[in-house]
Formats: sequence, structure tokens, C-alpha cells
Amino acid sequence: MPKKSDSTSSGRNHVERSPTAPVLAGSLGHELQGHANERAQHFFYFVVTMKLVIAELNAIGGEGTPWQSSRFVSIKATEQIGSGLRGDAVEYNDFVKTNGGVVDQPTTHFADRDAAHFCNLGLKAGFDAACKASAFTRDGFERLKAYAGNTMELPQKVNLGPDRAIDVLHGELAVAMLDDDTGVVFSRERAKTYRDRARAAITTYIQNRRLKSEFGLVACAGCYLAAYDDDFRDRVYRRVYPEIIGLCESSAHFRGQAHKFLA
Repeated sequence: MPKKSDSTSSGRNHVERSPTAPVLAGSLGHELQGHANERAQHFFYFVVTMKLVIAELNAIGGEGTPWQSSRFVSIKATEQIGSGLRGDAVEYNDFVKTNGGVVDQPTTHFADRDAAHFCNLGLKAGFDAACKASAFTRDGFERLKAYAGNTMELPQKVNLGPDRAIDVLHGELAVAMLDDDTGVVFSRERAKTYRDRARAAITTYIQNRRLKSEFGLVACAGCYLAAYDDDFRDRVYRRVYPEIIGLCESSAHFRGQAHKFLA
């Protein structure tokens, strides 16, 4: 019998999905391309929401303020929605990292699967207390928990492979973009920066895996590259900019001022 993987040892705040929630089961290659796109969107949802929540807290004032926008950002996941799976039953397949054909197999056919984070960022201690300052910041805190914790099931070797390269990138970009006050937190240029950095990280990963003849992981990483196409910048922008406008309109201090966060 397959078993849910144990996430309690990670120290994360863990919430299980509803047992009736759907599980995506297309080909691994198709799901990885969608996962790469969703990772970018979750990243920017998290970053822009954090920027606005901290701006609101600074406008309200209080002990310790003003804070840098990255003050409460952890570069490691602190929340997790869902669990992975460990199984050795005959209906499950091993992930063969030397076999480029793994991308054609259904995502749910692999024996060892992880709850792979879209965002893989987290929230530092004390942020929940700070966010009790207003209805807007309380709502922002709940949004950030959801963005930080959301996952999908992927083969463990993918989660520890190309997906890990994007985890590292998210940690680097989040702090840099949040604390850079020379411009707005989100723009087409920021989306392009993400795409270019993600392309470079995955290309380096592919080069290293090819040296070890791990063509299954090379094929998986290639699905991420396919997501970072020429339309990526505008596609991400179209998904994220309405979130900023909506957040600003629900803020007591930044209603009608989306231009301070969006270009």
C-alpha cells in the first residue's frame, strides 16, 4: 500500500489537502511545463503581497517599524499544503533518471513523489503577530501562507533536481526584488529578469546532468525551459498585475495607488 510521506520532521506548518481534491495526472512533461509557469506566478504573488503588507504595516506604524520588505521572509518553506507519497506496489513505477522517456509517463505513476512547493519561500516568526494590525494585513498574512504552502505532487528526483534549482533562485530573487526600492516591485522587466535567471539556472543544471548521462533529469529540466518561452514575460504579467490592483484597492493606505507597486 502506498503511504503518505511524513512532513512533520521538516518543522513546517502542515495542512493536509481534502481527500476529494483532484490530483493532476497528465504526462510528466506536460505537468512540469505547467508547474514551471505556476511557480513563477506563485513567486510574484508572494512577493507583491509581502511588499504591500509590509508597506501597510509601515504606514500604520508601531514598534520596530519601518521594516525592510524582506524582514519576515524565510528563504526556506515554512508552510506545506499536502503530502507526498511513498509506495512500492506493482502499479507504481520507479523514476529512472537515465531514461529520457520518463517525461511521457503519467505524473501519478511514480512510486516516490514529493509535495513540491510552487513558491518554497516562508514566513519568519513574529509576522503573524505583526499582521494583526488591520483587516488588510490579517488577510495578507493568510494569502501569504497559502502562496508559501501550495504544492503539487512530483517525482522526488525532480523535486530534488531541477525544481531545487528554482527553489534557490526564488530565495535569491525574493530578497533582492523586495528590498530594491529603486523601482516598483512588479513589472514586465521583473518578469523578464525572472525568466532569464531561470533559463540560466536550468541550463546549468542540464549541462551538469548530461555529464552524468542522467537523460531523464535532462528531459525533465527541458520542460522547464519550454515554459520560459518568449511569451513568458507577458503571460506572467497578465496573471499578476490584477492581483496588485485588487490588493491596493482593499488597502486603507494605498487605494488608487497601484502605480507605486506596478509598472
